[in-house]
Amino acid sequence: MKTMKKFCLFVNEKKDSADVVSEYITDYLKDRSATCVTESDFYRGEIDGGKYDCIITLGGDGTIIRAARDFAGSNIPIVGINLGHLGYMTSISRKEDIPGLLDALLSGNFETEQRMMLEGAVLSEDQKEAANLSLNEIVITRKNTVKTIRFRIMVNGQFLNEYSADGIIIATPTGSTAYNLSAGGPIVDPGARMTILTPICPHALSRNSIVLKAEDELDIQICGGEQGDQVAVFDGDISVDLCDGSRVHIRESKLTTPFVKLKTGTFLDRLRSKLSGI
Repeated sequence: MKTMKKFCLFVNEKKDSADVVSEYITDYLKDRSATCVTESDFYRGEIDGGKYDCIITLGGDGTIIRAARDFAGSNIPIVGINLGHLGYMTSISRKEDIPGLLDALLSGNFETEQRMMLEGAVLSEDQKEAANLSLNEIVITRKNTVKTIRFRIMVNGQFLNEYSADGIIIATPTGSTAYNLSAGGPIVDPGARMTILTPICPHALSRNSIVLKAEDELDIQICGGEQGDQVAVFDGDISVDLCDGSRVHIRESKLTTPFVKLKTGTFLDRLRSKLSGI
């Protein structure tokens, strides 16, 4: 049984109650001989994996996504406390549940679950962008115009389909409850390994998602649309401009994000609660 003693609070300071909750958690942990450091920003690749036992995020799903990207490769487990709205990825949403969560971490009453990530690189005739990581999704869409984008999808070098649509979402199981769900895509258990393709408002009779093996590699080539208006967006954070002929190569990343999985309150419990509006 692995117990935790060294904690990092990764805080979204824009949330109204962030300061109060952060202080409460820090005092609670220090009273139990644990260390707790509050940080609000990190840079990927500069994190010592042995520095912390656990990252506790205060915010919403977006805060967890930022932490996952910034701590990528550190193998430090992440657990989220929701100070936002839906919070599909967070473990708890009520302040009265915080002591139980912290006690579980301190006593080792938890498991960890590895979540797959995607990496995507934009290729064009004159340049190759560095690959960017995504825990939730990579979205290829337009920036300003109301015109559709025409794009071609290849899977492992084999032609799959060509779409005329507002864009396409390439989601992980963790991201299945985000933009993918809003666009009509399926909900997938976040611990699974697969890639979900969901077109956004396609000009076609069929608008079904396609689910592929995690090992499949995708190439999505822009073949029509307003010049310079297309963009690839990684987790709603980093965006890379595309042009006609640009190709986005997407594959499963070798890096994963470990999530703390409490022994009480399953994904299905949280899903049922969120979908019912409780």
